[in-house]
Amino acid sequence: MNIITVSRQFSSGGREIAKRLADILGYDYYDKEIISQIAKNKSLDEGYVEDSLGIKAIPLHFARSFTFAYASTAKSELMVEEKRIIDEIAQKGKNFIIVGRNADLLLKEYKPLNIFVCADMESKINRCLEKSTEGEKPSVKEIEKQIAKIDKSRASARAIISETKWGECLNYHMTINTTGWQIKELVPVVVKLAELYFDEEK
Repeated sequence: MNIITVSRQFSSGGREIAKRLADILGYDYYDKEIISQIAKNKSLDEGYVEDSLGIKAIPLHFARSFTFAYASTAKSELMVEEKRIIDEIAQKGKNFIIVGRNADLLLKEYKPLNIFVCADMESKINRCLEKSTEGEKPSVKEIEKQIAKIDKSRASARAIISETKWGECLNYHMTINTTGWQIKELVPVVVKLAELYFDEEK
């Protein structure tokens, strides 16, 4: 079984890279489907689940036993459910790509190929503007603030479960800076890396 995890800065193009990789390699793809499954299992609103899992670090212990010391009961239960669902996905034994969710840590025993995607702030802002609907007219300042907030929350989430830093290059097999590139131009390089990596692991 081959697993690729894609961590990314907000609006860096990481999700698009992951989806294109899944399409080319024929791997299963998991992203917001995990949030949807948690919400379904717990009879909760998807927005609530996403906010609860993605915002602010909470003081807890998350190690081999996956136990929580001080986290709120609701958030603790959601994090445990998230880990359970990710474990279930891995236990299917099929090749897959997963976006975010600190999957590089949660799936460490399976030796996944771990990728981090980043970009400069101007590129991330431009990508947000390109994806804005006609009814949305956020200012550049508002977008920059939101990007910084989301990336900070992702770094905080990783700090809960590991001493390793989110985005630090040594924690990943490949760091991709999408600044100045079309995503479709980068994907073939990642496909080649994946092929070499999994051949080496066999």
